[in-house]
Amino acid sequence: MPVIRGVHDVATDTSVETRKLEGKLDALFSARNDAIVIRGVHDVATDTSAEGRKLEGKLDALVNLVTQLAANQKPAFVARVCRIRSSNDHHTSVCPSSQQAGVDEHPQAYAANTYSKQP
Repeated sequence: MPVIRGVHDVATDTSVETRKLEGKLDALFSARNDAIVIRGVHDVATDTSAEGRKLEGKLDALVNLVTQLAANQKPAFVARVCRIRSSNDHHTSVCPSSQQAGVDEHPQAYAANTYSKQP
């Protein structure tokens, strides 16, 4: 900083004032300025404002709601009603007579065999 010292020496009368001014300039333009905070990748800034707490509360409520909905959700199972019995409570998965592959499972193949036969 010889240029700055030369300017300060000319601008001020004493060397004490020059050193004070240089100290102020160094503090103002130094790389160790505390006003600039550089955060690393893993540093977390905490927001303690009322708006930040309100947003965090809403986020927690949303997470709880999604968790409850996911816990209450059951897989959809569509049961076919058995055609042999007339009860709606008797499904094909329960009926032993419909456990075998038959007409219900392959209607096109059954229809093709029926119509291709000659009398």
